[in-house]
Amino acid sequence: MTSAELITELQAARPAADDALRSRVRAIAAAEPTRQTSRLGTFSLRRFSLLAVPALAVALLAVAGIAALLDSRPKPQTVAAERLQRKTLTAGQPQELAPNVHDGAAAATNAPVPAPSAAGRAQSYSAQLTLSVKDIDALSSATQQALQVTRDLGGYLVTASYATSDTGVSSLTLKVPTANVQDAIMRLSALGKIVGQQVQIDDLQGQIDELTKRETLLRGQIAGLTAKLAEPGLDAAAKATLEARRDSARSAYAQVRVAHAQVNAQARYATIQLNLQTQQSSVVPAAKSRFDTGVDRAVEILVVEAMIVLTTLVIVGPLALLAFLAWLGRRTFRRRQDEQLLASP
Repeated sequence: MTSAELITELQAARPAADDALRSRVRAIAAAEPTRQTSRLGTFSLRRFSLLAVPALAVALLAVAGIAALLDSRPKPQTVAAERLQRKTLTAGQPQELAPNVHDGAAAATNAPVPAPSAAGRAQSYSAQLTLSVKDIDALSSATQQALQVTRDLGGYLVTASYATSDTGVSSLTLKVPTANVQDAIMRLSALGKIVGQQVQIDDLQGQIDELTKRETLLRGQIAGLTAKLAEPGLDAAAKATLEARRDSARSAYAQVRVAHAQVNAQARYATIQLNLQTQQSSVVPAAKSRFDTGVDRAVEILVVEAMIVLTTLVIVGPLALLAFLAWLGRRTFRRRQDEQLLASP
């Protein structure tokens, strides 16, 4: 007997289930899903999703809240810096300025500026004075008073710059007789609060003495050359040479006289650079409370966590979808196999 004939006889001789057995199998198949549902219902995908999503949200909120509370505690360095900043702003002065700022008149009395040396010695005297006034109206008034003080002391204005918006700045370059410079600085200091002061004194007597000697020497050279030109019997070449030398000496003499006059003028008048500015706002910004800081920090942490969750979903989502589709296809395939088995005679 061949294998094909054997297979045919086995297929023909397969046992056939009777109606009672088929009814029993159908009853068992119908009862099986109910038992599985009753046993594993708590672990179904739907119930797991309903429980997992709120639990994950609560966990994320708890982590953000705890981290925000821990991070919102004030650090010693931050507290010290805030106290220093508030103290500086309350004083109404910029942070880069020295804190010991006095009133104008008191500053001029307690810390007088250096005075020019004794009479008879030429010096260049320059001073820079920075004052702070209350507001723009006070800035305008102080600028006018500064000009009046300069005129009263025999000085004059060289340059002026005035600008205002929310704040204001006025810059004046003043020339005042050196003999009156201390009086000028004292009166100008009374126009506001001193926030900066600088004085520079340069000796000019050496330059004046040198220019005086040079001037005397050139004057003698010119006189000697003029006397030689007046002598009789000079030929044309010698006369031309003497005239060229006298012209050169006269030119040098004129230059020396101009330089001498400039140095004398520099010694007679002192230069005062006056800068007026309005005070900065003394309103100290309110520091955030620990609750507000914690809320802000919690929001930042939640944003970071949301970004992590979204990134995870983008990466794991396609894989989870493929796994779910594979599971669903396998379940459908098994169900169809069961139905075919039950439907077969």
